[in-house]
Amino acid sequence: MQKILIGFIFFTSIFSVIPSQAQESDILPSTNITITGIADSDLMNQFTTILKEKEEKNYADIEKDSGEPQYINMNQFKTFLNLPYANTKNPRQQLDIIYPSVGNAPYKVIVNFHGGGWISGSRKSANHAAVMLATQQGYAVVNVGYRLATEAVWPAQLHDAKAAIRFIRAHARKYRLNTNNIVVWGNSAGGHIASMLAATNGMKEMEDLSMGYEKYSSDVQGVVSFYGISDVTDMGNEGVKYANALLGFNVQDNPEKARTANPIEYVSEDFPPIFILHGTNDQIVPFEQSVKFAEKINRITGRNQAQLKLMIKAKHGDKNIKSVENIDESLNFVDKIMYPDRKNPYRTKRYKEIKITTEVD
Repeated sequence: MQKILIGFIFFTSIFSVIPSQAQESDILPSTNITITGIADSDLMNQFTTILKEKEEKNYADIEKDSGEPQYINMNQFKTFLNLPYANTKNPRQQLDIIYPSVGNAPYKVIVNFHGGGWISGSRKSANHAAVMLATQQGYAVVNVGYRLATEAVWPAQLHDAKAAIRFIRAHARKYRLNTNNIVVWGNSAGGHIASMLAATNGMKEMEDLSMGYEKYSSDVQGVVSFYGISDVTDMGNEGVKYANALLGFNVQDNPEKARTANPIEYVSEDFPPIFILHGTNDQIVPFEQSVKFAEKINRITGRNQAQLKLMIKAKHGDKNIKSVENIDESLNFVDKIMYPDRKNPYRTKRYKEIKITTEVD
């Protein structure tokens, strides 16, 4: 039996690597790197060597946001806002449903989780403008809030996320949603939550069913993760404090306990398809996390369930990661899950700018 299992250690991972640029463009140059071999240190060294060969140009640093907080202008959409998904009155445990501008009900669903290091962020933030482009391609987007670590430590965030998925399925008919397949989307901490949802499909012990709708499934059928965390014990120097806040203790003092919050620890042969985008100059979440995560998913499942796209020199939260090209590629991935036997009839290559505001709805 062991010899058979060893045979499955061989895998193929396809890494798409593109440079981060100061300004977004319609088409960014891309390079595909294919590496085949045993998942050991030699393979990682080979990958790192190839990656460095691509870093030949000077790149601009990420532009830092300044000024007043900005939010999605909800007046441009048809919506249901501030829906409580748990049996509490906590405003953090609410979600917003944003309907597509094209298509017919019931609408296929992308559920989005915000970032912010588990200690900040909002489901209404302008940082979600990228995923909101999906509403122009026939998808309903559900933006989910969750308790921050300043209020409740892990696994409260996962309990909230699973409760939100159950709520969405329980009210699918009321809100005209097709929840047969749900794709979850998130950046940074949101990517971590989305990945944990996928990794713990079917694990009732990872839910708090007292939050409501216990008869409904919280399983998800796909993930899009922008620089999400897959290993809280392997954060960059700037990211350690966020992991400590999430768990409520120093991760380095108890790494074994901390690993219970790692998506990579729960990878099984049933892991659903995932599309990961990550920058190679991420000082908060090392891109190597995503390399190891994707490799393990493909090795354990025995197929290319994980697609990984790296952006050379892109930092954490780099605006170019959320470029129209990357969103379009992400939606191509989503389409394959939602429309396995045909093309998405509502897809176009035209995207309108999402309006933002300083007023929150």
